[in-house]
Amino acid sequence: MEECGIPLDKDKNIEEWLKCQDTASFPDFSPDREKSYPERYEEIKRALLPIHDTVEKGAMAAGAIEWIHRSIEIISEIENEDERKYELTKLIQSDPIVYLNNHGKGHVEKVIARVSEMLHFFDRGHLTPYEGFLLLCAIQAHDIGNVFGRADHEKRCQEIMEDKAKPFIPDKIERKVIEKLALVHGGTFEGERDTIGFLSESKRLNDRKVRKKLLAALLRFADELADDSSRADREGIEKGTILDGSLIYHHYSNSLHTVVIDKNIENGRVQLNLSYEFDSDVAAKQFTKNGNKKFLLDEIYDRTLKMERERRYCMRFLRPNFSLDAIRVEIIIQHAKNPFKSDKIRYTLEENGYPSDPASGHIKSFMSDIRSGEEEIQYLTKEWDLQ
Repeated sequence: MEECGIPLDKDKNIEEWLKCQDTASFPDFSPDREKSYPERYEEIKRALLPIHDTVEKGAMAAGAIEWIHRSIEIISEIENEDERKYELTKLIQSDPIVYLNNHGKGHVEKVIARVSEMLHFFDRGHLTPYEGFLLLCAIQAHDIGNVFGRADHEKRCQEIMEDKAKPFIPDKIERKVIEKLALVHGGTFEGERDTIGFLSESKRLNDRKVRKKLLAALLRFADELADDSSRADREGIEKGTILDGSLIYHHYSNSLHTVVIDKNIENGRVQLNLSYEFDSDVAAKQFTKNGNKKFLLDEIYDRTLKMERERRYCMRFLRPNFSLDAIRVEIIIQHAKNPFKSDKIRYTLEENGYPSDPASGHIKSFMSDIRSGEEEIQYLTKEWDLQ
């Protein structure tokens, strides 16, 4: 039996909403042998908590091991002693071990809060309880692969889920769906950045319709919005204990103090508001990122542009249930010694004017492998033996 979606009340987050759902809203299960789906989620959450608490340490340890192996490989191939010392100095100064900002329990809670904010603005196509269960499990799992190292962390969650989630989700197909939702929250898959596109269209799972692309887009964009000040190591910033190669990530998070989705009453447009603030001494500092020097303001520009790309990408899968129309950015640079002096930078990121991409012109300019009308007839004549 197909069930209707259930709206998320403004005063609840999706975790609270899941706990309130009737067991009849989920696929059939044996109460004498199995726990309800809301109870299963709580069990998975508890099982993954120790991993969440060690994500940053695990990523640093994995980065250190990788750097040691790479350094040995590079140095062992150099015969000249002076050149070897020079390359070793470069390796030591490269800050290869990234100290991640918070990827643990606090980050997971923030992603849940961001997902909940978006669901509050759904005016149709509300999540079903079963979809909510799958999404919440994927949120719990999406960053746990970092414990093995930052590289391809999206793909490593499968190993942990098979170990930790199997007792609570014995259905392998259910586990695979959760793993896929977690897998496409970022990075690339088979060299493609369109990771959500690899998911199949809406299909039935345990006799329930599951909109995998919509769920994946909710997770992916909520993760993008969850990089605020709660993720920064403020004590590490103040005491100067964060390595140069990681410092810009913590300063970025520390500067982003407000992330709010609201609706313009006059035009009905839903927009994302980002507010950044930092001192002029931070603005003047050049941070190290990937071996290059970069100002925090430039990092904010780049990150908000990335967020705009993610907005356009994820809205493809979220409309018409939810449409976020623009990102409004405010950056305040406060005078480090005079609290009454500051500079404000404001801009809005949205689609404007007539689209320039794809521009007018021949279709082959954008898809070189597409057949023209003449080429299509030639192809069909050959393939179908047309006379």
